[in-house]
Amino acid sequence: MSVYNWILNRAVELESETISFRREIHMYPELGFQEKRTAKLVSEMLSKWGYEVHTGIAETGVLGVLRCGEGRVVALRADMDALPIQEENEVPYKSRVPGVMHACGHDAHVAMLLTAARILSEMKDKLRGTVKLIFQPAEELGGGLSGAFKMIEEGVLKDPDVEAIFGFHVWNNLDSGKIGLREGPILASTGRFEIDVKGLGGHGASPHLAIDPIVVSASIILNLQTIVSRNLDPLESGVVSACSIHSGTAFNIIPESAKIIGTYRALTFEVRDLLKKRIREISEGVAKAFNAECKVTLADGVPPTINNPVAVRMAKSVLSEIVGLNNIVEVKPSMGGEDFAYYLEKVPGAFLELGTRNVERGITSPHHNPRFNIDENALKYGSASYAALAYHYLAHGF
Repeated sequence: MSVYNWILNRAVELESETISFRREIHMYPELGFQEKRTAKLVSEMLSKWGYEVHTGIAETGVLGVLRCGEGRVVALRADMDALPIQEENEVPYKSRVPGVMHACGHDAHVAMLLTAARILSEMKDKLRGTVKLIFQPAEELGGGLSGAFKMIEEGVLKDPDVEAIFGFHVWNNLDSGKIGLREGPILASTGRFEIDVKGLGGHGASPHLAIDPIVVSASIILNLQTIVSRNLDPLESGVVSACSIHSGTAFNIIPESAKIIGTYRALTFEVRDLLKKRIREISEGVAKAFNAECKVTLADGVPPTINNPVAVRMAKSVLSEIVGLNNIVEVKPSMGGEDFAYYLEKVPGAFLELGTRNVERGITSPHHNPRFNIDENALKYGSASYAALAYHYLAHGF
């Protein structure tokens, strides 16, 4: 029996435990930097299986280290935080915390990596090098507030220095058990814009005596849509979405000001810079045309998640031993963002997708939805994949 077959068989044997981990975490979800209960479970399990455990990293993060002599150093990552959403699924393991839910699958990520941790500890005699398991808080916060950014700042990639890193995200756009991968950009950079428009208030019956910030804002929003259609190369990808506008207090009063809030997304830094430049130019130019004032605030979130091509090719080879080559899919990039990007800026590696959609069982709701759920039958493949990637990298590198 090959090592990969043994890993998969062990993941199958531990499947019920993996599901139990996932359901326990799902019932007691915790928001970013509040993952104390989850961190306690993680640290207790890692200690039980012989890991060197470091807690309190980036407030609630946990690092497990398995030292197996001299050799390469590989890291595996799972995020732990939930979302401020009221769960609508009627399942035995429904969230017991009002207004908080694991609606993005981070409970599954923790469960899969815990089982991988146990498998790797059981095959320690076959490993040469060091495995670092990163259980990270606050992925959902993004940008410089995110758990990845802070954990890197606090040294999880050092002592010893990580040479390769892999992460998974359960994915409800993929059928259960399939693995999605892609060389280069797989997820977008994120950013937030705020546009404060100042006009001149007045009576709704006398608009000619006012400068209406609502009309100005409407024109700004419509013109922002030309950035992607008229400024961006059609072969590139970008998003500019105005997602919030607030102004006014009464039906017959032209207000003094309006505020527009939205997001910009890109797969490359060059496109991100173009979007930011044009958001500012268009907003200020339109406001000036109406004799209004405009202040534009731009804040970058996470960078694009860019997979190392060599790491992706290695992953494809290894994971075909786990799920079969026919279950490995090259996926399109998503304009969603992920703070795993910060690790990939420091260390070569790959961010991979594990399919958890099951149409027959009605598991089709998208991420960040109050009815989001996953097909738990896929978890064993995630656990085995984590362990197999670590084993292969320590033994053979890229």
